[in-house]
Amino acid sequence: MTAEDSARAALAANPFPPNPWVRLADDGIVIRAGYSEALHRMLRWVPKVRWVPEKRHWWVPLSGAELIRSVLPEISRLAEATHEEFGAPLAPARETLPAEKEETLSGAPSQPIFDPGAPERDLFRNAARFLFGSDWQRDTARALGRDEATLACWLVGEKVVEDDPRVLLNEMLALMHRRAAAIGAAADQLAEAIERKKL
Repeated sequence: MTAEDSARAALAANPFPPNPWVRLADDGIVIRAGYSEALHRMLRWVPKVRWVPEKRHWWVPLSGAELIRSVLPEISRLAEATHEEFGAPLAPARETLPAEKEETLSGAPSQPIFDPGAPERDLFRNAARFLFGSDWQRDTARALGRDEATLACWLVGEKVVEDDPRVLLNEMLALMHRRAAAIGAAADQLAEAIERKKL
């Protein structure tokens, strides 16, 4: 049995968890992600890995499956970031938002962040970006105690569902309220400290 056959058998016995960015092909593993130095550095330890520019994806030989498994959450984060950066469509349900709606706590948005007519996925994604900025995927999953890969699948329109969208949105709302309360309390403490400095 060749190394490739061994890797294929191991993947059949223990497949990757559902992930919108990584899929198993006949001859290797395909990572649907744009080129980035961070992803290149992560994958360079796998012999024969290559970036396929005409298809905008990475090809990894089956022998690299365990390395891919070990860094799957990071690959998901980088893959989504490259898709957003280059404006590549992810799925028909996903909409690209105007830049002013993607602003985070570093600046007040010039337009409302939440459109009541937007799909649940967009409401959730916008709230997560507002709270955590451009690196929101991992932090959101951790803050809500959710599986990052499954949550990513739901957010790009895959059939895998982390939970009922209403549950996820209510969890996000509660998280935003907690963060708002913590920021308000910290602002009060800062104001008090500044006032004492004046004495």
